[in-house]
Amino acid sequence: MQDCHKSQKIALCMVGLPARGKTYISRKLHRYLNWLGYNCKVFNIGNYRREICGTECDKSFFDSKNEQATKARNECAQMALNDLINYLNSDGEIAIFDGTNTTKERRNMVQCSLLQQCQNVQTLWIESICDDADVIQNNIRLTKLNNPDYVSMNPEDATKDFLGRIKMYEEVYQKIDLDENLSFIKLINIGEDIQIHKVKGYLLSKIISYLMNLHIYPRPIYLTRHGGSTFNQENRVGGDCDLSQQGIQYSEQLGKFLLDEFPTQEQRNQIHCLTSTMKRATHTAEIVCNILKINYLQLKTLDEINVGICDGLTYTQIAIQFPEDFAERKVNKLTYRYPRGESYLDLISRIEPIIYEIERSREPVLVIGHQAILRCLYAYFHRNEISEVPQLEIPIHAIIKLTPAAYYCEEIRIKIDPETGERKQIEEDLQIARINMLTKKKSYILL
Repeated sequence: MQDCHKSQKIALCMVGLPARGKTYISRKLHRYLNWLGYNCKVFNIGNYRREICGTECDKSFFDSKNEQATKARNECAQMALNDLINYLNSDGEIAIFDGTNTTKERRNMVQCSLLQQCQNVQTLWIESICDDADVIQNNIRLTKLNNPDYVSMNPEDATKDFLGRIKMYEEVYQKIDLDENLSFIKLINIGEDIQIHKVKGYLLSKIISYLMNLHIYPRPIYLTRHGGSTFNQENRVGGDCDLSQQGIQYSEQLGKFLLDEFPTQEQRNQIHCLTSTMKRATHTAEIVCNILKINYLQLKTLDEINVGICDGLTYTQIAIQFPEDFAERKVNKLTYRYPRGESYLDLISRIEPIIYEIERSREPVLVIGHQAILRCLYAYFHRNEISEVPQLEIPIHAIIKLTPAAYYCEEIRIKIDPETGERKQIEEDLQIARINMLTKKKSYILL
């Protein structure tokens, strides 16, 4: 768990019309905060409504003049809120209330309930406002038509019904006003404009910084370890050694692979290449970027985990010279900190700015890094439990292509032979190609 955990509880409450990205933002926040080590959970009012009222609710169900339906929707919201409060009053640290919450009356009810029933709770309201018709239509097409409400309806009828639902909400929608005396952030047209009011505290400020970097534009993210090094051949940890001959060959083949991925120089010029300051990574980046005729950025934040006094040793030598440390590491690699070095939890804190850098980029991103660093980055994009991070498989001489979408992340892994350049998709365990961000159910795609 992160050192900044306090008794303070936080409720993040969404506001906005349908198809404005509220659930997208909720899921991104949930993924980010859990990756940091916080106990965080999303309470989606729509899921409660579908469970209680079913999935056959057409647009008339959302008409404020429909008293029976309004009562049912309010009861579902109250159930979600009660569960959220119970969660915060137990072991929950951060709870996300995902719903439209479009009226002052609803927001006042939520705010009062939280203050009265939760001890030491901070509330931040997150309002997503969008009047870009193209963005709204695209959001409906990509997300809403696939949700359980419309599984049995053709896309044209589903779109028509959903637009009717939006109209029902527009009739009663009241944007957050200063007279409500709330702490809030307003995200307007996917970050074109941002308004912040009465936001205080370390974690809320961190959340605000994260939200300011989000966007919905799809782009690929490539993760690869540096080419094989002399220490890799000798099974030594740490060090600042250079590439082996095979590592140089891999770097050249990696450059050729990316030439095929980005056929024109105009496309290559858009690649945002990040690497560490360590010789084996910068040498790999230099070879690759010379082939692509692009620049790369060295960041010390991306340096491999600091193994402290074990630097340059083999695992056998560590077991002999530091038997207690070796045993402790085997028990829990996540929290184990090398003497005068780092743990995986330290790494997650260290590379957090890289997450911001990748999230705000609207161009392709290439990270040429180290095994432990890439494990942490990979875990963020695939919503792995924090305890899983040290065991994630990040093979050498392979490239992982991730394409984040609204509620899932597509993945392709390609193994590249350093000598022949032969490329083979890794299908070990039917490598995960998509993880649904709403249910975390895995689906597999043979590519």
